[in-house]
Amino acid sequence: MKNLELSIVIKKLRTDKDFSQEKLSEKSGLSLRTIQRLENGETEPRGDTLKRLINALELPTDYFNKLNQCEKDVKISTNIKRRTIPWYIIGFTIIGSSFGFILGLVLVNLKIIPINDISLALVISIGILFGSIGIVIGNTFEKRYNK
Repeated sequence: MKNLELSIVIKKLRTDKDFSQEKLSEKSGLSLRTIQRLENGETEPRGDTLKRLINALELPTDYFNKLNQCEKDVKISTNIKRRTIPWYIIGFTIIGSSFGFILGLVLVNLKIIPINDISLALVISIGILFGSIGIVIGNTFEKRYNK
């Protein structure tokens, strides 16, 4: 958590308890200047300072840890999540389409597919078909092994 964000939280907690900076200083045993620095975002409480604030504000001992974790969760959920294409899908698609294209060329060479105006379209279609099969297989592998 950044100093400025933490300073806002500390100030809000203090005002919610209806404490002045002086009263929080008194209850926590921290100097008034330390409280001011914390609320201005000039410093971040660590160790003993944090424990004293938690005790003075009557917070659960893990309050700031939970707050920090909530902040991470919010950042994660509000970030734009990029959709990455798993390597299984890419790999099987490339292998499948390459195999399909080579198979189409072999079929043309063996004269199973006659050489005419649509031969090239058939070879490309076979490549696309096997590429699509590669996508399905790659997706299956990705779901199975990358849960």
